[in-house]
Formats: sequence, C-alpha cells, structure tokens
Amino acid sequence: MELRPATKEEFDAFSVAALRAFHRVYTEHDRERYEKIDEPARSLAWFDDDGSIVATTGAFTRRMAVPGGTVPCAAVTAVAVVPTHRRRGLLTSMMRRQLDDVRERGDLIAALVASEGAIYGRFGYGIGSRAARLRARRPAARLAKPQAPGGELRAGPAGEHVGAMRAIHERVWPHRPGMLDRPGAWWDDRLEDPESRRDGAQPLQAAVVDDGYVLYAVRPEWSDDGATGEVRIRELVTAAPAARTQLWGFLIDQDLTTAITWEPAPVDEPLWLMIGDPRAVQVSVGDALWLRLVDVEGALRARTYASDPGVVIDVTDAFCAWNAGRYRLADGCCERTDAAPDLALDVTDLAVAYLGGTTLRSLWEAGRVEEHTAGAVARASAAFRGDVEPWSPDRF
Repeated sequence: MELRPATKEEFDAFSVAALRAFHRVYTEHDRERYEKIDEPARSLAWFDDDGSIVATTGAFTRRMAVPGGTVPCAAVTAVAVVPTHRRRGLLTSMMRRQLDDVRERGDLIAALVASEGAIYGRFGYGIGSRAARLRARRPAARLAKPQAPGGELRAGPAGEHVGAMRAIHERVWPHRPGMLDRPGAWWDDRLEDPESRRDGAQPLQAAVVDDGYVLYAVRPEWSDDGATGEVRIRELVTAAPAARTQLWGFLIDQDLTTAITWEPAPVDEPLWLMIGDPRAVQVSVGDALWLRLVDVEGALRARTYASDPGVVIDVTDAFCAWNAGRYRLADGCCERTDAAPDLALDVTDLAVAYLGGTTLRSLWEAGRVEEHTAGAVARASAAFRGDVEPWSPDRF
C-alpha cells in the first residue's frame, strides 16, 4: 500500500472514497462544489495494492482568529477510512504524515469538525470551541425594548447581497476567536444551497444592514391549527449591537412561522437577554471546532492575554514530540525554558483553553491540569480567558 497526495486527476476517486466512509453517494453537485475549493497538494490518500483509494484526508489553507490576532490554520477535512480497511492503523499514519506536512507549511494550528468525539484526542486535538443549537418560539419571543432607529434593511436572495456580506464579514472575523477567513471561492461554498439539502425549506435568503447580515431560509409548514413555519438561520454576523437587534427584530417578525432555529449559534448569543420572555429561547450546547496546536511556541506567542500569566507551563505531546517542553509565558513573551514548571498539562488540554472559551481552571477542576505553584492556575486561567466565546459558522 502507498500513502501519498491524490492528484487532480484522482479527484473523483478520492471523493468517492471519502463520501463512502460517511455512507454518502458522490454526486455531480458534490463534484462541482468541491472542485472550487480543492487543494490537491494538501490531500493524502492510502492506495491499496490494486490502486484503489481506501483512506483519505485533506486540508484547506485558511486563517483563524485567535485572541488578539489571526494565525495560519490548516482546516482539516475528508478524514475517512472505507469500511473494508478499518482497524489497520491507516488513520494514525495519515494523521502523523499530515501533521508533519502542516508543520512544514508553517501553519501554527490545525482545526476540524469531528464526526465522532472519541477519535481525535489521541492525535492531540481538543475541543477548542463549542456551539449552540438555539430555538426561539414565536410569538413569545418578542424584543423587550423598541428597536432603535437603524440603517436601511435590505432583504432578498442571498446571492444578491454577497458584496455587502463579504465586507461585513471582513470587519468581524479577525476579532472573533474561531472564525475563519473566506478567500477565493469560500463565499460561493458558504452560499451553497442545493434543493436536495433544503429539507423542505425555500431558497437561501439574506437580510443586510450597515453593520450586520443574516443568512436564513424559511420552511413553510401547516397544521390543522394554522401555519407552523420555521425560520432557519445559517449565520448571523454583526459588528454592532444595534445591527443585531435590528436583524433579530426582522427574524422574529416573520409571519406564518412559529419558531426560529439556529445551528451552530455562538454559545454566548444574547437573544435571551433581548426578549421579554427569556424562556421563549431554548439552547443546547455541543462541541464544534476541534483544535490542534501544531507549533505550541508559535501559537502561544501569536495570541494576546487578558493579563500577564507569569507562569512556566510544562507541555506533554506524545504525537508531535517537537512540542514537548516547558514554556515561559510572561511580560507578553513566550519562550522555551528549563525553569521549574508552575503548571503541567497535555497539548490536547492546552488546545481546549487556547481560544479563550474553556478556562484552565475548569480543566484543573476536571483533573486535566497539574498545579505545581499555588495560585498559578488562577493567574493563567484569567490570562487565557477571552471576552467572547470562540465560534465559527464555517464547516469544511
């Protein structure tokens, strides 16, 4: 068997194998979609001795926002092993080779959306962000205060508002940890809306104001009691509170609907604070982006901190040995050191805390961080914490 990148000419065979592992059939629509964003040089595939592809993975070249900045990120995708070739170590060898490649390319972190929660921890990935499934009931969900006068709201088919949405997204994404840039064809991919995937909803729509936009679709439904339609949000992005209020006012004022749903929504979405009946909003939370620090020193240096951590952290990394060691975080600097550690943790747990969502104190209380110096957990936890929850609307 051979492990190597799949060429452009092997794109169809690669895609068939990847989707087969997810019990999906490769369609012409899939081909048209993935060809726009494909990066063959960043793919890896196991070829069986008959030349067939039996395992796949790939990555997209993106940038991710982290507290205080943005970093190069490998957006890992298409991780799959066909059913006939599982439990043979193919996945482990692909992850090993891929992380070596990611490091050589200079990406500080890798990120993925996990199909199963038990797979990626052994490769150093941890849950870097969580996301919510939000459901608001109409008519109970009403804004508690009248909307302040805002800019003009434009609404219509999503494709008619790409320029305005792109400009707003460019303003927002670098300041929300977890969000990704959208170069090249990534806006086309985000607006991808085949009828076969709508589950009864109408075509994708957009509503845009000066400082925000929402992508949504309405699923009409009727019962013996009347209209029971649903407004489904794909993403809502704003640069100012007034824009958020204006867009929510538009969404919850849609006639012939009884619910507004949004997944993945930010965990800290403030809708429940904006309406008169907080119980009209229900939220459930799960994992979203899984993060891998490929270059620990570079990643720690690239982000800012809420306060001076003033600690030495001992990091273990069984899968990427180059990361193992002690790092001094103090005075806005990160450097390797031989000094005695104040904290010790695995690279997986450092990834969980890196974007500022889950605190180091929570990891310590879960038994995943060792404290060697009294007060070090509290000091480092406060420093790593962000003022917003990490979130990404993108899937890849």
